[in-house]
Order: sequence, then C-alpha cells, then structure tokens
Amino acid sequence: MRKLVSLLLVCLMVCTMLPALAVEVEVPLVTEPTTFRIMVSKENMSQNNWPDKQCVQYTEEQTGIHIEWEEIPSSAWNDKVALAFASGDLPDAFVGTVDVVSNMDQLTALDPLVDEYAPNVLEMFETLPNMRGALTLSDGHFYSLPTGDADVKNQINTIAWINQVWLDKLGLAMPTTVDEFYDVLVAFRDQDPNGNGEKDEIPLMVSASSNAAKINNLFCYFGTMENDYHVRVQDGKVIFTPSEQQYYDALQFIHKLFAEGLMNTEYYTEDFQQYQAKGAADPCRIGVCLEWYTDLIIGGAHVPDFTYMSPLTGPNGDMIWCSDIRPNSPVGNLSGFTITTACKQPELLVKWYDYINSNLDILNMWNYGPEGVIWRYTDDGRWELFNDNVPEGSSSSQIRRTLGTGPAAPLYAYSRFRGPQAEKYADRIAAKVEANTAYSPYLPEEYLSNGFGNADEEAERNLLLTDIDHYLDQFRANAVVQGITEEDWQKHLDVLSTMSVDEYIQYWQNYYDAHK
Repeated sequence: MRKLVSLLLVCLMVCTMLPALAVEVEVPLVTEPTTFRIMVSKENMSQNNWPDKQCVQYTEEQTGIHIEWEEIPSSAWNDKVALAFASGDLPDAFVGTVDVVSNMDQLTALDPLVDEYAPNVLEMFETLPNMRGALTLSDGHFYSLPTGDADVKNQINTIAWINQVWLDKLGLAMPTTVDEFYDVLVAFRDQDPNGNGEKDEIPLMVSASSNAAKINNLFCYFGTMENDYHVRVQDGKVIFTPSEQQYYDALQFIHKLFAEGLMNTEYYTEDFQQYQAKGAADPCRIGVCLEWYTDLIIGGAHVPDFTYMSPLTGPNGDMIWCSDIRPNSPVGNLSGFTITTACKQPELLVKWYDYINSNLDILNMWNYGPEGVIWRYTDDGRWELFNDNVPEGSSSSQIRRTLGTGPAAPLYAYSRFRGPQAEKYADRIAAKVEANTAYSPYLPEEYLSNGFGNADEEAERNLLLTDIDHYLDQFRANAVVQGITEEDWQKHLDVLSTMSVDEYIQYWQNYYDAHK
C-alpha cells in the first residue's frame, strides 16, 4: 500500500507538467471559477479521495469549474440518494445510479442543453443510434447521461473462473455439468490443492459484497435467472423467476454448497475488504470465483492460475448464462450522470461532462489515471493497458480506481475510444474478451433492453419492486443458510400471491413489448 501511495504522489507531482491536451472543447468553460456540489459513489478499491486525483485537478485547471465532491460508499449509495431526494437537500448533480423516472420532477431535462452545448455527446448519439432513445422518457425528454464502457469486455459482467493449477494438480478434468462441478468443489475442499497442509480452501468464492461475485448466475445452471428485477423473457412473455420450480431447485443446490462448506460461508456477512483479503492470501485459497475478472479478487501472483469455465449443463439440460446487456442494447449505466433542479447553471455541468468525453487523453486520465502508469500509447498509434508499474500486493484494478476514478467516472467510452482499432488489449483484458466471446452463445435470445419506460408505469413498478426486493432478500438468505423444503416453497408462493406480482410483471411486459 505504501508503494501505491508513493506512486500516487509521483503522479500528482507531475500534474502541472502535463502538456496541453488536444481537446475539442474550448476551455476554460467559465470566465471566473465556479463551484458545484456533486454526490458521487466511491469505489471500494479506491485508496484516496476524488479531490486528490490528477484527473479531477487537471479538469478543474482547464475548465475553471471546481467540484465539491460528496463521496458516498457504494454500500450506502441507494439510501443516501433516496434521502437527498426525499429531503430536498439535493446536490447539483449525481455521478452514480439514480432512479430517474421516480425523481424526474427534481432532475433537469438535459436534451435541450445537450443539443446546444455538448457536441461530443451529440456525436455519441450519432454513432450509437439506440442511445438517445434508451435515455428518453415517455415525456420526450431525457434526464441523464450514460457512464461506463461499451467495449465487448463489459457486455457480460460475471464470468466463472476456475483454478486450472488446482485441476491439474488433482488430476481433474474441466467440469461441464453441475454434477461434475460439485465433485470438483468437493475435491478442492478435501484434497489440499494449495499444499499448505491446512483445510483452508474456499472451493467456490462468491460474495454479496461485490456485484459480479453474487450467487445470481448459479441459478442459470437450473434454467432460470436471478437479477436485479427477478425476471426473464421466454417466447415473448416476461416471467417472474422466483416463482419458477427451477428457482427452488437452484436454492436447494446453493444451500447444499453452503451447508457442506463448498462455498464462501461468509457470503452474507463480510464486507468488501474482507472479501478481498481472502482472495489475496498466499498460498491461494480460491478454487472457483465468480467475478468480472480474477484480479479483482485473486492475489496478483495467482491470477495466471485461473481460466474461464464455460457455462455448465444443468440437471434439465439447460446451458445458459445471465446478462442484462446485449451487443445491440446500450451498455453501461444510463442514469450515471444526472443534474438536479438545485443546480443554477446546469449548462455548465453539461459542458463539463462533454469536455471529459471530448478526447481519449482526458477520458483515459479519468478512467485509468495518468498516461504512463497503467496505460500508454503503442508505436502503431493504438493504446494499451499494462502492468509493469503495479506494486506487489496491489493490482491494476486498485491503481485504476485510485489514480483515476475507474467505473465511477462521469464518462462514456464507446467505439470512438474503444475496440481493437484503438486499443491493444492487455493480457487481462484479452482474457476477459475471450471469456465473454465464449459465453455469448449461452446468453438468452430474448432479453430486457437497457432503457427507460413509461414514466407512470415505471414509477409504480419500482414501488412494487421495493417491497418485492425486501421480501426476496430475506427469503433467499434463509433458503441458502437454513435450507428450504417443499413446504417452505409453498409458503413462499403463497406470500408472492399477496404482493401484486402479476401487476409487477404486467408493467415489465408492457416495457418489453415497447422496447423489443
């Protein structure tokens, strides 16, 4: 950690030495310094605060716009945002997920401002013709701008990564079915594959503290899904998955893993730092992990030990994988940047967002930190991520979120900045792209496109979802930890019958029919 902090200080020292970037936006944006307050969701792996980041300091120097950052831990984000809207004590803007539809009366319509002040956003709309429509609400206006990265590596969030070194050491084949997967986990638990003489292995590493590490994708092995909305689409019909028999079968399997010590038994109780500490251990303790990529959890020395495990064939012959995003559906967080009605000069924040998205140098500074630390230009005019400067005990993911802002950045990287024509993939990115490509055939053919729906219906749907989520969180946890019987399942179905699930599904059906 000391090496990482030292690296950060060096980068900050050279901040004033940076050459002027070839921006497409005329700066400064104001004639005198102007201050805005922005509430931002802080990344768990960040080791500093936003005002300390070179991208923030450089952008303020260039634009004349000063941001007072109100940094909120990701675990408290939803509650803090809801409180801000309910109390009326609003920041000028949010960088992070916001319920746009339910709070549109307290948000500024951005379409007229974008049309007048944001040439780079307009170019994005021309390049990605589905984006403007996805952002637009039923009143014809849009109230948010996207954040995230539209590269192929992000079109599937979670991959199952398996310790190939352990498989080879124990003479095990790559599992292809749920039964074979179970047998491999038992071997990982019982045969001391890390060779330290202790029974400290975690056969399956999952954690509720990391979005990509949740147990959601285990439901796929049984022909159903679990996602933020608890729905899937089949034959044009939206289905509420927690009422499917396959969902019950999946819960029984997951409880078996929990009860037999085959998965992380602190799944519900640990925080993100505890989750990371388990993965950083040496010798390695992890057999299989669900994550975006392995270095988000696995200690750096053991990252090469892992390879992706293709989706398994389930008991009913199902072979699917969850994804809420598809290549022709806008990728990223559509509500990632919003400006509230408390902002007196919203046009300046639209210009500020447009400036950050104006060229690759600025965008990568925000996304990954200063040039030359974990990203650089190649001799053929492309750019690449590299790991040469990653201190021992750290990772490029941690540096990205510390020297830059990582996935929380107020930017949208799409084909203008991304893709093989611009980026030379680093090994870790190449591995993720390879895994995503291998998983793509197993994504459902019918899916819910990323976008906003009818304002009134979506507000009602979100209200219903709040109660449904509260109930399902408790139900799933009890089923995983305590187990579930057929009698328990019937009681669950009886509860669902009292929760307006049919109305909830009809709202989703209307949305799907309008967007498919």
